Amino acid sequence: MPPETYLFGLFAGLVALAVWKAWKQSLQRKQSLQGNQSLEGKLKDDYAFWVPDGDPDMAEAMRKARSTLPEFLRLAEAPRPEASLFSVKVGIPAKGAVEYFWIIPFTRENGRFSGKIENDSEIADSVKLGDTITFDEEQIVDWSYIENGRLIGNYTLYALLKHEPREEAEALIARYGMDCQL
Repeated sequence: MPPETYLFGLFAGLVALAVWKAWKQSLQRKQSLQGNQSLEGKLKDDYAFWVPDGDPDMAEAMRKARSTLPEFLRLAEAPRPEASLFSVKVGIPAKGAVEYFWIIPFTRENGRFSGKIENDSEIADSVKLGDTITFDEEQIVDWSYIENGRLIGNYTLYALLKHEPREEAEALIARYGMDCQL
């Protein structure tokens, strides 16, 4: 199997895992939603990866990603041969909340970024999977790439894994060679 196929499969597998878990939880809980619930309540009930504003693990993950973003962007502009699948995560305002999307591939030109949305929208109706969007650096909250078969970056995934059963989280960390502390 060519390395590019394996690496894309690795990235797609991680996205598929997130989508499957969200779909499964959504299916199980949708029937219990009440029409008068607040958006925050609906999000908590309906989306597997929703975290409240101020979640300390997620806030730290985003701080770490933002603080290392310049180094990541330099590497993305002049990648090493063994590095690929450079992606960034951006926040898009949606119905009184912010929904986050992975953008892959992305480009930077004249101080602005653009790229394709790589995951389905749950609440944002202004974008959908496959759309090309333009965004500013300030919208980037995370980044990732694959190098030598290992997932680098993706700090927000690490924060989410802290809320998963430890055995499942450790298995995922080991499988993808992530440098993550639970």
